[in-house]
Amino acid sequence: MAATTTENEYVTLESSDGFQFIIHREAAMLSGTVRNMLSSAGQFTESTEGVIHFRDIKAVILEKVCKYWYYKARHLNSVTEIPHFEIEPEYVLETLMAADFLDT
Repeated sequence: MAATTTENEYVTLESSDGFQFIIHREAAMLSGTVRNMLSSAGQFTESTEGVIHFRDIKAVILEKVCKYWYYKARHLNSVTEIPHFEIEPEYVLETLMAADFLDT
């Protein structure tokens, strides 16, 4: 059965500890890695299912990454000063590693 427009509007991201984040596909596509997974017809099951499993990214980190994608989308073409994106010190290293992997 073909996916409806509404189903294609969102993508589900699943963390290593089983939490699911349903976000707008447009926000997720700000990640080069996710864009490749969702755009490569037939090469990745993620492109047909709309679900991406991250075995090495915990929920607390994946939540930060999702929030960053929305932050980035909101300020992408901003001509005013962009506010700082806050990350708690205890999550900085893991968030940086996830962002590197996700090409964000």
